Amino acid sequence: MDCIVVERKDLATYLGIKKFKSARVEALLEDLHPWFWFKKPYYRTNAPDSISSLFLARVSIDEHLPQGSMSTRARVNKMKDGAPTTELLNMMDGKPLTEEQIVTHLARLAAGLSPKGLSPK
Repeated sequence: MDCIVVERKDLATYLGIKKFKSARVEALLEDLHPWFWFKKPYYRTNAPDSISSLFLARVSIDEHLPQGSMSTRARVNKMKDGAPTTELLNMMDGKPLTEEQIVTHLARLAAGLSPKGLSPK
């Protein structure tokens, strides 16, 4: 798997924050750089504190991302043919995933062994 996508609600839960000011988003993007060289934040409005989702990739993804306004799930589903393998990392049943669940899920996806979604423990 080359790209994971995290939505705002999940970022807020995982990081324990509610407000995403532009400086915080910039710091987060910098902190993620050692693992994900390509980062594409999407915003609900033009305001930098209205982050909606964050695409994190190890390879370039810009040319594969559909243009226009749409939900995060629709954007992932509409990625162009030949796009890097991309998965939405999200909460299960409204509860945040544990670190163990995230690592297990990502390892399975990277190995091509997991179907879409996460099975409950």
